[in-house]
Amino acid sequence: MLDKLDALKIFCTAAETLKFRETANRLGLAPQIVTRAIAELEKQLGEMLFLRNTRQMTLTPFGQQLWPKAEKLLAESETLFNADRTQNSRDMTGRVRVTLPPLFENQDIVHHLLRTLSPYPDLTIEWLPTDAHLNIIDEQIDIGIRVGSVPDNRFIVKTVRSVGSCIVAAPELINRLGEPESLRSLQYDYPLSALNNRNSGRVWPWQFADGSSFFPVKPAFIANDIGSELAAALAARTFSQLPDITVRPYLQRGELVNLFPEQNFSPYQLYIFRPHQPLIPMRIRVVFDALTNILRELFHE
Repeated sequence: MLDKLDALKIFCTAAETLKFRETANRLGLAPQIVTRAIAELEKQLGEMLFLRNTRQMTLTPFGQQLWPKAEKLLAESETLFNADRTQNSRDMTGRVRVTLPPLFENQDIVHHLLRTLSPYPDLTIEWLPTDAHLNIIDEQIDIGIRVGSVPDNRFIVKTVRSVGSCIVAAPELINRLGEPESLRSLQYDYPLSALNNRNSGRVWPWQFADGSSFFPVKPAFIANDIGSELAAALAARTFSQLPDITVRPYLQRGELVNLFPEQNFSPYQLYIFRPHQPLIPMRIRVVFDALTNILRELFHE
């Protein structure tokens, strides 16, 4: 029988990948060991952790509740067993480079991270908010935070939450122009914002839950960053399609209104990742685990 912490590590990795074979590859185990570990864990807990069929695997509600608790326990055990060694180790001296988009609660993330890292005064964090997707290898990035499709198994990935987009406008603008009756009316008859796609030189299309999409016909405001689009919406200048994690505090305060909520589109993930390396410095592992916990706390659904 596997050690309980080992079994929880296998469970957490399987919860990320939702594939036992990929879990085995990541952990360097035989696939049958992963299957047996999950079965033993389910037997000990008296609950199913995964729902499996021939096409896909999903977490059960119990598995969803267990996952963050298991992650926290593993992080605490890592800290416990390595506290004396790591606090005074040269491995906790040096620089960790972190890149992320500049659309999150950056100050809150930095505040929580630096407080968490207070036992390591010789550790330097290089914080790199940028709209550009930096090349992790070429730029010597240690940790990345992104919104998008989860990358392949060259990286260790922790998903934080799904990210959708919603159509919003300020109440003042809605009162002035009225609420659009359809997406087509919105596209042609209302002032919209648009976000530049630096790769293609065009603006990004608006995409919707029913599978349709459109490009703003005559955008009233064009920006290179989501923060400026948000400012245009708050100024009652435009109807905008923005990430739900960006607009949620403004929706809660009534400063923006969610239009066509049935068309909210959720194709992406907020995730944190690092290169898949067999020997990773302890300082990167500590920062990675701390950031994972902070992001899940700040952006819980």
